Amino acid sequence: MTRLTLVLCFIIGLAFSSFSQDLPVVLIAYYSKSGNTESLAQAVSEGASSIKGVEVKLLSIDQVTESDLLEASAIIVGSPVYNANVAPAVQEFINSWPFEGRPLKNKLGAAFSTGGGISIGEELVMLNMLHSMLIYGMIVVGGEEADAAFGASAITGEEPFGKGELEEVFLRKGFGLGSRVAKLVAAFPQVLD
Repeated sequence: MTRLTLVLCFIIGLAFSSFSQDLPVVLIAYYSKSGNTESLAQAVSEGASSIKGVEVKLLSIDQVTESDLLEASAIIVGSPVYNANVAPAVQEFINSWPFEGRPLKNKLGAAFSTGGGISIGEELVMLNMLHSMLIYGMIVVGGEEADAAFGASAITGEEPFGKGELEEVFLRKGFGLGSRVAKLVAAFPQVLD
């Protein structure tokens, strides 16, 4: 009976230890002045949250701590377009990431952006953020579909878009980006940590 009790305790302990392990974290960090980039960030978060087996953190860049970055298996960053460039606050945020010893190496990285018009720089902004992530040794990921190859983007101020809320087509791209990153994190957590 004692041996049986020990075996049962061991099996129960194994079961509980596997449930108590931390889930891989998808960190979504964004900067938004008008609320448009925040809306796209929420769509990215919803997509990531739709995948079981991951924890999702949605934070503005001023809320992100170094431990948030280090604990994340994936970091998705969003920026509005500033004269075809990343918003200065977002570039400052990326420049502040820990670099010594490359602690972000092998984490997934992805990007999303919002811009006032068609061809105003959304892709340039995403590519600039992805380039920075590559310097940190991250593995970059694009969106779910070919029309979101560099991440998710939205047009916010040029007809026929820009009627106050983000169009559904852009929210779907955000959802797809979050979903794709979370699927990869859930499938390969040990590789990314």
